[in-house]
Amino acid sequence: MIPAPTGGRSNGSDRAAGAPNSVSVRVIREEEWAAVRELRLEALRTDPLAFGSTIEREEAFPPELWQDRARQAQGPRSVTVVAEAPTGVLVGMGGIYSDETAFHVVAMWVRPDHRSQGLGAALLDALLDWHDRRSPPALPLTLEVNPRQESALRLYRSRGFEPTGVERSLGHHAPEMTLEMVRRPSRP
Repeated sequence: MIPAPTGGRSNGSDRAAGAPNSVSVRVIREEEWAAVRELRLEALRTDPLAFGSTIEREEAFPPELWQDRARQAQGPRSVTVVAEAPTGVLVGMGGIYSDETAFHVVAMWVRPDHRSQGLGAALLDALLDWHDRRSPPALPLTLEVNPRQESALRLYRSRGFEPTGVERSLGHHAPEMTLEMVRRPSRP
């Protein structure tokens, strides 16, 4: 068990829990698909320029899709973690999935009233620990970030991500762009 929020890397546990008044970071559970849906929709509503999807698109997803996502919250090539307040309310999330070429960090978000407390770092650290324990060493870890999100850029750089120079249009909010970042494998 690791304290969360944290400024450093965890000890490798899939669940982080601190003192009674702290937020825990853990893998989502299948039965909380509706709470994860609401958190994701809140993220899209609150920070539409941070994501490659839209509130309109994801509000239309059927419950079965959300249930399937929760069922697949942790597998050999993907994981979704949440930050849970002591009250049981989910206050942040993030995920990793892979394709044949890389692992990708996606859907990183913390509710505005819980920001600046280290939760983004705790979520990212949990994802990095999962990735480092499970991924083939040859696969890099990538993400895309809106370059105007300076705190996100600082966090990603602090964890070894570097800009690749690749920029893409954030299609649904042109002319907004995303910047690709990569964290190269540290193992041979």
